[in-house]
Amino acid sequence: MARLVDYLPLFSQQKILVIGDMIADEFIIGQPERLSREAPVLILQHTGHKILPGGGTNAANNVAALGGQVYLAGVIGDDRVGEELVDYLDKAGMKTEGLIIDSSRPTSVKTRILAGGGQTVKQQMVRVDKLKTDNISKEIEEKLLTYIEEIISEIDAIILSDYGNGVFTDRVKERVINLANQNNKITAVDSRYDLNTFKNITIATPNKEETEKAVGFPLDSTENIRKAGLKLKEELNSDAMLVTLGGQGMQIFSEEGISHVPASNYTEVFDVTGAGDTVIATLTLSLASKAKMVEAMKLSNYAAGIVVKKSGVATVNREELTEVIGDTV
Repeated sequence: MARLVDYLPLFSQQKILVIGDMIADEFIIGQPERLSREAPVLILQHTGHKILPGGGTNAANNVAALGGQVYLAGVIGDDRVGEELVDYLDKAGMKTEGLIIDSSRPTSVKTRILAGGGQTVKQQMVRVDKLKTDNISKEIEEKLLTYIEEIISEIDAIILSDYGNGVFTDRVKERVINLANQNNKITAVDSRYDLNTFKNITIATPNKEETEKAVGFPLDSTENIRKAGLKLKEELNSDAMLVTLGGQGMQIFSEEGISHVPASNYTEVFDVTGAGDTVIATLTLSLASKAKMVEAMKLSNYAAGIVVKKSGVATVNREELTEVIGDTV
């Protein structure tokens, strides 16, 4: 029987297309100086600024950190934030030709203002979101689909990362999933608000809250979790459904049966931000590397257990995974 670590070297052979809402996580960092005379607020002396990948680009960043080859398809604005985000993704070795520039809408950005002294942990004071959530235009839709049609034969799996920012129109959803199925490609869906509309996929990875919204009843018992997973699998006509349950671990529903794993390292949780992106990245790479559904879940659980110990939106690498997994079968 294969050990879980045996799949990790295969990650670098996998080509993963990440389609979705490309969001920049912007951080403005300052050192507190004094209270303002204008209002009861702190004045910060600006000490730093950075743009990091968020949304779909964070899922892509997790794939890249684990050694996978990343193709991106999405929409950015004709602005400084978009340029800085693409520059980061290019330097990380991702293929960004599928990022379509739409001058009519800004790059989606979540700006966090952090404050703290030189030797202290920086605390988030406020977050400002600049997001356009209406559907992309027919013209941009066409450009996006043309790119996906051109590269579909090259890739091994597709991650559909839906943050509700307008990329997943009905046409994009239907065409991408049909293309994937016609070409025997894995499709993994992470949809924050609209999971029920992604039909005929390989697998989806809703968390507890997303699952409850999709099925219409609380996951407050073992039986309800089981009922919800099976209901979603049937409604989406998916090969499998992976429900992530935070401190209660994960449960997968597939043709292999129903299987549950307890949370990895839950006693050391520091920050769960972005953990869902780590899960879907690890899961997709594992399935593309021919892991069974339960094995892919276990690998994803270990990866999530590592990333929640880190501050902010973070990634996991293969060395960290190897160390945690050991000789686990």
